[in-house]
Amino acid sequence: MKVEAISAPDASLGATSLMLVGEISHRVLNDYTDAIVTLAIARAETTDLTARSALAAAERRLLAYAAVHRALRPPPTGRRCDLGDYLAEVCSALSYASLRDRGLRLTLVPGDVSLESDRCWRVALIVAELVNNAVRHAFCGGGGWVLVEVEADGPTICCRVSDDGRPAADPLPGLGRQIVQSLAQALGGTIQWRFESGGPSAVLRIPADPTTFG
Repeated sequence: MKVEAISAPDASLGATSLMLVGEISHRVLNDYTDAIVTLAIARAETTDLTARSALAAAERRLLAYAAVHRALRPPPTGRRCDLGDYLAEVCSALSYASLRDRGLRLTLVPGDVSLESDRCWRVALIVAELVNNAVRHAFCGGGGWVLVEVEADGPTICCRVSDDGRPAADPLPGLGRQIVQSLAQALGGTIQWRFESGGPSAVLRIPADPTTFG
């Protein structure tokens, strides 16, 4: 078994930065909407059945990606969220957009965890990146599963993403690894990758009380 533990330089976001991220997210969703409307108009104007089918499939795909983007928007700050409920929306959107067509099953075991909304958001971003990475790199043929588990272990919250695929040696090459590392550090936590015979997993551990960090 190979184990790799990662932490990274601080990448915390203040209120102003969160507002800017929210504005960018809003603009991206508007762009998705414009693209979807353009496809719908083109589909309505063509009489070629093959073209209509292809345009309809493109519309559905963009709608699914837009739903993922919407689920991952920065939430309002200053309140607490149920992490399981938050991840349920994200996982449902991810499953529809990226997993179902590949014959992959995404299961969430949510646990009973409440976090500040901005911390829920960061955990969700990490989970989305890990799930998408598994879909892109761990599965060569059809079928398989991805499992997301959340639990509170005393003062620590654990979030584990595992699958039955076979990833490359580097589980998150390039920018994806940097994003996950930075988000884990911003949460005051660490992320650890395990490579076992049953499949790879990544475990995020963060303090339940953010005041114990730094």
